[in-house]
Amino acid sequence: MSFFKTLRKGLKGAISAANADRYQINQVQIKCVHCGHDHFDAGEAQLNTAGATFVGFDWANRSASVFVCKQCSYIMWFANSAKKII
Repeated sequence: MSFFKTLRKGLKGAISAANADRYQINQVQIKCVHCGHDHFDAGEAQLNTAGATFVGFDWANRSASVFVCKQCSYIMWFANSAKKII
């Protein structure tokens, strides 16, 4: 990512902190277990296993939903996918 794209992304995050993303899993809104904040950056991470990695089948492993609290940066992992709250 270029310097300007990174800068724009950082500024966009700082300016739109009030419009940050909120999510729910199984009809329950996600809140940070550390600070109670409810705005997160979301992503996915692969749940690698030693056996699949050993034989080169990492792509076959499941993925997890990952949420980073925008206030304290605590990271939470969920096996189920999340739904964005509008």
